[in-house]
Amino acid sequence: MAHRRRVTVESSSSSDSDADSDFSSASSHKTSPTSPVEESAPSSRKRKCESSDDDNDNKAKCSKCLRSEEPSHPEHTQNSGETHLGEVQQVVVTTIRAAGLTLGLRRIPAGFHVVFKADGAEYQTSNKSVRIDQAVVEWHEHILLPCEPSSKVWVSVYASFELGPMLCHGELLRTFEISVGELLDRSEKSHPIIFPPKQEEVVSACTSLSMTLEQRLSDENNIAVLCPPTALTSGENTDTLTLRTDAGYRLLARYRRTQDNSDLNQSIKHFERASDLCPMDHPYRPAALFNLANVKFVSCQADGRFLDISISLFQDALDLRPSDHPDRAITQLHLGIAMLSRFAKRGFQTDADAAEELLSEVLDVCHASSHIHRAALLAIKTSALHPAASIDGNNLGRERPAASMLPLSPSQLANKAERCLRRDDPHALDEVISLHYDALGYYNTMHACRGQLLSNLSTMLITRFNRRGNVEDMDLAIALGREALALRPVGHTDRSKTLNNLANQLSTRFHHRGDAEDLDQAIAFHREALALRPVGHTDRSSSLNNLAVQLSTRFNHRGNAEDIDQAIALGKEALALCPVGHTDRSKTLNNLANRLSTRFAHQGNAEDLDQAIALHREALALRPVGHTDRSSSLNNLAVQLSTRSDHRGSAEDLDQAIALHREALALCPVGHTDRSSSLHNLANRLSIRFAHRGNAEDLDQAIALGREALALRPVALALRPVGHTDRSKTLNNLANRLSTRFSHRGNAEDLDQAVALGKEALALCPVGHTDRSKSLNNLAVQLSTRFDHRGSAEDLDQAIAFHREALALRPVGHTDRSKTLNSLTVRLSTRFAHRGSAEDLDQAIALGREALALCPVDRSSSLNNLAAQLSTRFDHRGNAEDLDQAIALGREALALRPVGHTDRPSSLNNLAAQLSTRFDHRGNAEDLNESQENLCYALTLLTQHDPRRLIVHDSFATIHLSFHSPGLDGTGEDTDSLNAAMHHFKAATNFVPGGLLLRLQASLRWVHHADQYRHSTELEAYGTSMQLMDAYMSATASVSSRHSAMKDFPKMLAVDAASCALRSGDVRRAVELLEQGRTIIWTQMTRLRTPLDNLQTHSEHAAALMKRFRDLSSLLDRPPASHADHAQSVDVEAADVRYRRLVEDWNGVVEEIRKIEGFSRFLLPPMFADLQKAARDGPIIVLIASESSCDAIIIIHTQPPTSFQLPTNIAKLTTLELELREAVGKDTSPKGNQTALIKALRKLWDDVVCPVVENLSGFAPRGSRIWWCPTSLFNFLPLHAAGEYRANGKSLSQQYISSYTPSLTALMRARKSHDRSPSVLFAAIGQNLPAGASFTLDCVEPELELVRSLLPPPPTVSFTKITSVDATKSRALRALQDNTWLHFACHGTQKLDDPFKSAFLMRDQPLSLLDITKMDISRHEFAFLSACETAVGDFTTPDEVIHLAAGLQFAGVKSVVGTLWKVNDSTVQRLVEAFYKKLCGDGKMNSGRAARALHQAVFSLVHDKENPMPLDQRIVFIHIGA
Repeated sequence: MAHRRRVTVESSSSSDSDADSDFSSASSHKTSPTSPVEESAPSSRKRKCESSDDDNDNKAKCSKCLRSEEPSHPEHTQNSGETHLGEVQQVVVTTIRAAGLTLGLRRIPAGFHVVFKADGAEYQTSNKSVRIDQAVVEWHEHILLPCEPSSKVWVSVYASFELGPMLCHGELLRTFEISVGELLDRSEKSHPIIFPPKQEEVVSACTSLSMTLEQRLSDENNIAVLCPPTALTSGENTDTLTLRTDAGYRLLARYRRTQDNSDLNQSIKHFERASDLCPMDHPYRPAALFNLANVKFVSCQADGRFLDISISLFQDALDLRPSDHPDRAITQLHLGIAMLSRFAKRGFQTDADAAEELLSEVLDVCHASSHIHRAALLAIKTSALHPAASIDGNNLGRERPAASMLPLSPSQLANKAERCLRRDDPHALDEVISLHYDALGYYNTMHACRGQLLSNLSTMLITRFNRRGNVEDMDLAIALGREALALRPVGHTDRSKTLNNLANQLSTRFHHRGDAEDLDQAIAFHREALALRPVGHTDRSSSLNNLAVQLSTRFNHRGNAEDIDQAIALGKEALALCPVGHTDRSKTLNNLANRLSTRFAHQGNAEDLDQAIALHREALALRPVGHTDRSSSLNNLAVQLSTRSDHRGSAEDLDQAIALHREALALCPVGHTDRSSSLHNLANRLSIRFAHRGNAEDLDQAIALGREALALRPVALALRPVGHTDRSKTLNNLANRLSTRFSHRGNAEDLDQAVALGKEALALCPVGHTDRSKSLNNLAVQLSTRFDHRGSAEDLDQAIAFHREALALRPVGHTDRSKTLNSLTVRLSTRFAHRGSAEDLDQAIALGREALALCPVDRSSSLNNLAAQLSTRFDHRGNAEDLDQAIALGREALALRPVGHTDRPSSLNNLAAQLSTRFDHRGNAEDLNESQENLCYALTLLTQHDPRRLIVHDSFATIHLSFHSPGLDGTGEDTDSLNAAMHHFKAATNFVPGGLLLRLQASLRWVHHADQYRHSTELEAYGTSMQLMDAYMSATASVSSRHSAMKDFPKMLAVDAASCALRSGDVRRAVELLEQGRTIIWTQMTRLRTPLDNLQTHSEHAAALMKRFRDLSSLLDRPPASHADHAQSVDVEAADVRYRRLVEDWNGVVEEIRKIEGFSRFLLPPMFADLQKAARDGPIIVLIASESSCDAIIIIHTQPPTSFQLPTNIAKLTTLELELREAVGKDTSPKGNQTALIKALRKLWDDVVCPVVENLSGFAPRGSRIWWCPTSLFNFLPLHAAGEYRANGKSLSQQYISSYTPSLTALMRARKSHDRSPSVLFAAIGQNLPAGASFTLDCVEPELELVRSLLPPPPTVSFTKITSVDATKSRALRALQDNTWLHFACHGTQKLDDPFKSAFLMRDQPLSLLDITKMDISRHEFAFLSACETAVGDFTTPDEVIHLAAGLQFAGVKSVVGTLWKVNDSTVQRLVEAFYKKLCGDGKMNSGRAARALHQAVFSLVHDKENPMPLDQRIVFIHIGA
C-alpha cells in the first residue's frame, strides 16, 4: 500500500508531519507574553508615522498610546508637557491623517470623518470615501482649537454609511480626550496616536491618528478657512431623529461585539422611531429607511426574521435615491445582497436575476478599487459558486470582515485554514482560499507575512485539488509554493518546511500527470530539506520518511533499484529515530513496510515481503482496539497478506487478509468517515478471492459492498456542492465488478449497469480531471464488452474514441500508457474484423508493438493482443511471418499465465486458434493436435457459467472441421469429426451466458457449415438461428435501429432455411420458417398489438396477466424518446436499459400466458395449420429465391401445399430485375412500344409465372383471385404483369386477378372482420407542392374533386377533403386517425438507406412510414396511394418488405393500392376514374372489391385504342391485402 501523506497544521513548536503545511499564527514567532499588536500595513504605504513591528519598540511607546473607548467612559491622557501660547496666537489643525480605518469593520462604509469638540463648539471634517488600496486617509481642512495648552479637545473618528445628507455621525470608531498642548507636542515630534485593539478585539478599526498643528497670529482673514460647526436643521423632530439614530447605531455596534439580542431588538426600535419621524417628503427619509433596512437584515441573519421587510425597505430607499444620488450605489449593493440571500433560501430565480442586475450596475458606476465595487464583485462570485440549492441563505449576506474590509490577520487565517483541513466543507474551503487571496493583495513581496500566506494558500489549494480534482488548483499551488520558497532563502528558519510542502505538491502533480521532471524536483527538494534537518533535529525522521516515499515512487516508474534501496535505508534510519515508545514509531513501521513490499514486488525477495508483514504486525500491535489508526493498520497488513497469498498460493493469507479487512470495516460503522474506504478495500479482496477460487458469493458480496460504498459517496448535495471526491472511483470499481460478473454469468443487466455507472463516473471527471483517463479507459472496455455481446457499432466507435482520448492523456513516460495502448489495439482490431479497414488493423499492430515495448514485466496482455492482431493480418494478407510471430507471442503469453491465472483459458484458446490457422495453410498435423489439446485444457479450466465457454466451443468446432478435411492422415473425410464440429457449434449456440449476439453469430456459423456439408443438423441450425435473430432484434429499442441491425446479418437466412426444408421434402416446415424469419420487424410490432379479449374471461389470474401484457405492450409500442445530437450519453444509455428491462418483463408475462390452457402457442411462430387459413379466399403462391434453387409453393385452403422448382436461378433473377428497372420509363411516347420492358415481362412469364399458372389450373378457376407472397428478389418483380405480349399470347392478367401480401400473417390480419360504421368515413388528402419540392403536381386538386364526384353521396359516404393548403403532417395524421377509407394524392418518396423514412410529402414536413406505424389503424378498410414508389422495398433487407403500402397493411388497413415506380399525372387521372367507377359505381362501398376493381380498371385502359397508355404506366399500380 502506498504511503499516505496527511496534511496537518504545523506550528513552530511541532515536528513535521508527513506533509508539512505552514499554518503558524503570527504570535507563534513572538516572545512577549502580552497580546500581540496587529502588524502594520505594508511598508510601501507611506505615512508620516506608524507603529513598529517589533514588540520591544511597541512597549517603549506604550506610555504615549491612548486607549480607545466609548464616549461615555473617557480615559484622560497625561500631558507630556505644556506649550505656552501668546494672547494673540491661534492654534489650527491643518492636516489629519488616519491609518487602518477599514480594519475590523462589519459594514461597508460610504466614508469617514473626524469630529472635534472644544469649548462648547463642534467641528466636523468632510466625509471622505476610502479605496481598498488606501492605507491612510488625509483631511486638509482647518480646525480652530482653543489657544490655551491645557484646554481639552474631544476627538472622535466615525465611519459613515451615507455620502449624502447624514442623520448622525455614524458608527464611532475611536474617541479620546487630549490637551491642546499634547497635540502640539505630538505634531512637532511627528508622533501619531496609536490605538491598540479594544478588549476581545483582534483587529482594530483606525490603528493610528496623527495631526499637524500650526500656531498663528490672530488674523481676521483666516476665519474664512476654518470649518464651521456642524448643525442639523433645527427643530424638536430633528433633534429626536438624531438621538434615535445615534442610539440605534450605538446599540447595533454593541450587539456586534456581544451578540446580545436585546441590544439588536432595541436598535431596531430606535431605527423604527427614526423612520417614523421622516414622512414621505422628509429629506432624511432615504437614510432612515436605509438604516432600518440594514438593521432588520442583520436580524434576519441572526434569526431569519424580517428578510422580506428589509428588502422592501432597501427598495423604498433606492426609489428615493435617483441615479445621480451619491448613495444610490451602496443602496443597490445592500438590496442586491439581500435578494441573493432570499434566493439562497427560497430559490426564486427572479431574485437572483434582479440581484445580478443591481450588482452589475454597481460594478459599472463604482471605481474598481472601492469597497463597494469589491463587495459587489464578491457577492456575484459567491452566488455563482454556490447556487441556491447548495448554500445556507444566512451565510450569503453574513457580515464578515473579509467581505469588504481589509483582510484578516495571518493568525486568524491560519486558524480558519486549520479548521478547513479537519473537515470536508467545500464552502468553507472556498472562503478560506478567497480570504488568503484578499490578504495577499495587502501584503507585498517585502512584507514578512507574505511567505507564510503564500505557503498557507498553496496548501489550501492542493487540499482543494485533492478533494475535487481541478488541475488548475494544483498548478497554482505549486506556483505559489515556489514563490514562498523564494521568500525563504538559505538560512531562513522556515525554508525546510517550505521545501517539504513544495516537494509534496510536485509529487502530487507527478502522480496525476506522470511528468518525471516533477518527481525529480520533488526528490531534490526533499534532499535539501533533509540536509537542513541534521541528526538530532526533531523533524529529521519526518524528512527521512518523505524522501523515502518519493524515491520509492520513482522506483515504481523507472525501476532503478538504487532508488528503492535508498528508500528502504532512509526508512530504517527513520525507524531507528523512533524507538519503542516513540509516538511516530507505528507510522514509520508502516512506511518502511510499504517500501519493503514494493521491493518485493519488483525483485521477488520473499524476505522483503515477510519483513514487511512483520513490520505491519508490529505497527498493528502498537495500535490496539480504540486506536484511531487501527483500521488503517488492519488494511495495510491485509494488503500485504493478500500479496503473499498471490505469490505463494496461501489460502490462509488471503482469508486472514479478508478477516482483517472485515475487522477494519467493523471499526468504521455507519456514519464513520472512513467506512466507504473500508468497504472498498474489503470489496477488492473479495474480488481477488473470487478471481482465485471462483466463489460467486465473494463476487456478489464485493458488488454489494461496492453499492454501499457508492451510497456513502453521493452526488452533489447541499453540504457537498461538488459531490464526494471519491464517488467517481467508487463508480468505476463497482462498474468493473459488475462487468466481471457479467463475464462469468452473462446477465446483460450487469453489463448495462456497468456501462451506466461508467458513464456517470466519466461525467464526474471532466476535461482536466486527474482521473479522467482512468474513467475513459474503463468505460471504453465496458462498451467494447457490450459490443461483443450486442454488436452495436455505436458502442465500438465510442469505445475507440474514449481509448484515444485516454491515450492522449497518458503521454510517453506515463505509467499507464501501455494499458491504454493495449486496449486501443484490441478495439481497433475488433473494428477491423467488422468493417475491414486495413488502416485499423495496421494501426492496431503498431500500437501493440509500442505497448509491448513498454511492458518489460507484466506483458502477457500485450503479447496476447499483438499475437491476435498479427494473426488477423495474416488472415487478410497471407504473410507467413505474421502468423509465426503471432504463435511465438502467444506461447510467451501462455507461459506468463500459469495454472490458476484467470486469463490462462483465453491464452490457450487464442494459441489454439493460431495453430489451427497455421495448420490450414501448411498442413502440419502437429499444430492441429496441439490446438486440440489446448482447447480441451481451456474447457476444463472454465466454470459452467463462464461466457468464454462459448468461444472455446466455437474454436473446438473449427478444429474438428479441420480434422474432417480430406487428406489428413490420408483417410479421407472424418464423419465423427464433422459430427463433433456440429455438436460444438450447437453447444456454443445454446450457451445462454454467452449473450444473444455471440450465440446468434455462432448459430450462423453452424448454419454455414451444416449447409456446406449438408449435415443432418442443418434444418435445426436454421430454426435456432431465426429464433435467436428474433430475440436479438426484440431487444433493440427503435424500428430504425432494428432495420440497421438487420443489415449485419444474412439477408437470405429465412429463404435459405425454407430451401433447406424443401430439400428435405418438408413443405410445411418451409412455409413456417419463411413466416418466422421474414418481416421480423413488422412481426415484433404486431405482437405488441395482439388482442386478448378471450383471455379476460378465463380467470382472474388470466385477466391480470392480460392487463399486465397490455400495459407493457403499450410501453414498448411507444416510440423511443428522440435524443438530440448533444444529448447526454448517460440519458440515452438509461433509456436503452429501461427498454431492455421492459422487454424482459414482457417476455416473462408472455411465458406466464403460455401456461394457461389453450394459450400454449401464444405469440410463438405460427404452425402451418394456422397459416393455411390465409388461403381461404384463394391460393397463395410463395416464391423462394435462394442460392441453391428457386422454388414456388402453392398453398390451398383445404389441401396440402405443393412445391416445385422454377426454371431460373439467383443470377438470372438478378439480371431480370435489372432489365425491368432499366426498361421502365423508356420509349413511353404514344408510338413507343417499350420493347425492352416487353422482353423482360416475357422472360418473367416464361421463367416464373407460367410454371405457376400451369400448376394452378387444378386449384383455381379462371378469373378467380390469387395472392403472391414473394421473397428475396421476387419482391422487386411485377409478377401481376407477366405475359407473352404478342397476338393471342397468354398473360397472367387474362386468367387471374393478382394481389400481393408481404406475409401470410399480414393477410390473415387484414381479413379479420370488425363492426363497420353505417357511414363510410372517407378522407382524400392532396398536396401538390410540399416543402422542398421542385415542381407542382397540377392534377392533385382535380383528382380530389374527381374522387369526391365518383363516391356515393351521404349518408353512404362521409367525405372529407384536405387540400394542399391544409395538408400538413399533423392534419394528415388526424385524418388518418379519424377516417377508415383514405386516398392520398401527393409526392411520395422511398428512402432506400432508411426505408422507415419513406414518406408522403406534406406542406410542412413528411408524413413518414415511421409516423404511420405509431398509429392504431387496425379498423381501416382501404387506402389508395396515388403517389410515386409507395410499394418499393429495400434491396438490403428485401424480406422485411418495408414500404408505405406494406406498412399500412401491417398497421391494419385491409386493402391497399400502391405504386411500383413513378407515375405520371395523366395515368393517375384516368386510372383513378376507372377504378372508383368499378369499385363503387353501384353505390356500395366494399374494400374486398378493390383488387377486382383495379384489375378491371387496368383492363379498360389497355383496350382504350384512342388514347393508348404506355405499358409501364398500365402496370405501375398493384393491390396489397385482402
